[in-house]
Amino acid sequence: MAHVTPTDPNEPMPGPSHAGPDGPPLVPGWTLRAAVRVVELRLRFVALMAATGLVLGYWDTLAGHLEKWRRPAGGEAREAASRVAYFCPMHPAVVDDAPGHCPTCGMPLARRVGGTDVASTEGASPRVRLTPGRVAQAGVRTVAVGLVRLEERLRTVGYVGFDEGRRFRVASNARGQLRVDRLLATSEGLTVRAGQKLAELYGYDLSQAIRQYRDARAAGGEGAGSPGGPGAAPATAPPGDPEDRIALAAEALRVLGARQDQIDAIAAGGPSAGLLPVLAPIDGQVVRKYVIEGQYVPEGEPLFDVADLGRVWIVAQVFEDQLGRVEVGRGVEAEVPAFPGEAFPGRVAMIAPALDPATRTAAVRFELDNPGHRLRPGMFATVTLGLAPAPPAPREQATCPVTGLKLNSMGGPVPVEVAGRTLSVCCPGCVPKLESDPGRYLAAPGASPGDAALAVPESAVIDTGSRQVVYVEVGPGVFEGRAVTLGPRSGDRYPVLAGLSPGDRVAAAGAFLIDAESRLNPATTGPP
Repeated sequence: MAHVTPTDPNEPMPGPSHAGPDGPPLVPGWTLRAAVRVVELRLRFVALMAATGLVLGYWDTLAGHLEKWRRPAGGEAREAASRVAYFCPMHPAVVDDAPGHCPTCGMPLARRVGGTDVASTEGASPRVRLTPGRVAQAGVRTVAVGLVRLEERLRTVGYVGFDEGRRFRVASNARGQLRVDRLLATSEGLTVRAGQKLAELYGYDLSQAIRQYRDARAAGGEGAGSPGGPGAAPATAPPGDPEDRIALAAEALRVLGARQDQIDAIAAGGPSAGLLPVLAPIDGQVVRKYVIEGQYVPEGEPLFDVADLGRVWIVAQVFEDQLGRVEVGRGVEAEVPAFPGEAFPGRVAMIAPALDPATRTAAVRFELDNPGHRLRPGMFATVTLGLAPAPPAPREQATCPVTGLKLNSMGGPVPVEVAGRTLSVCCPGCVPKLESDPGRYLAAPGASPGDAALAVPESAVIDTGSRQVVYVEVGPGVFEGRAVTLGPRSGDRYPVLAGLSPGDRVAAAGAFLIDAESRLNPATTGPP
């Protein structure tokens, strides 16, 4: 019987020829064609992915070849090539005339097309022109350069301590071992007056000498002595001059170590059992107590520390490179965490004669009045003090004070005598300007009284490593980079030694963005 091939596309695909006896016979070639078709589709997908990867991997090479094919021939090609530069987006200072990689970070150099090269005058960069919208977007703010009084302030940390000139140690000054018979200053922190009794000491020899002194005064009618009461004289008056007896008894007390103020206190006191009073030397507070009642103390044993906290010291450390500008007598302000936001005035009292070799710092002592005893010894403190102005570095005149140009740039320098000084200007046309208004042009450090000097804000300075540049506004939205010579920083400003004139307006905010614009987009630059 003849085999009929099905023509209906919806008819199910026949199975293999070895199907069961009840099923229809299957075509073996159909399965083979389906397998080949699946393999072909997969190979096409793999080839497409491989081609995509090759294009992405060699994109720079393909783009370079494409650019080469599209490059115009002859003079047009050379002119176009002169306008093409390659720069690093992360380090705009890296610029090359050929593709490559940044030597700093390894990134591929990006391509840019700029205008024609412009010649820059010495000391000035090409001018950058920005629209008002770009100026507002970049937050550019300009300030006028003028004379300011430079004062650098130093912040250091230290701790509050006692004024050692107002701190006294009270010790046992009598000969031998004495017993603390009565302790009147029983705790630390007590406020005492000068001459107030802090304790009373007992010793046998000292007690006998005290009784003899009191008896001698009682016999001479000069005070209370015997147990009979104040002013009572002994039953039998001893022979001899009463004044001599009193002097001899007082001398005996001095031999045993009693001081004159203690002898006076014994003479002024009432009847006593022969105890030696221990007196406060000054008005102040008991800051240390070393003994307890009943304790035996030898000669020289400390009993109390009494201090006047009406004035305190702060000791801080200053590095040696700043030590030469710290002057004794300069005012300071101290702050402590206990009173945030409150400044305590004082002055520099002493600078240590030697440095700590480990930290390379020297101790500086500040004295502060302490009304109300709010500053307590042991507190940490932050001290702010003004440094003396740095001595100006000796230098020769290099620029014209009128135009700011370097001397010899317009011929030989022209000397001119003004304000008792001999200066040089770049040309004869600058002489009448300088003579008519010398105060405007003689704005260099040392040319004005006091510490005033021509200065620019720190934020206006772009330090490239090899030179320092500020951007001067020479017109609306037009900025010119100008190399300057600066002195040591004083606070948030730099004194200008050369490169600027009074009245110049510099970009105090946004100078970095202007510098980046001049490097990344040469089309915005023009001749200075």
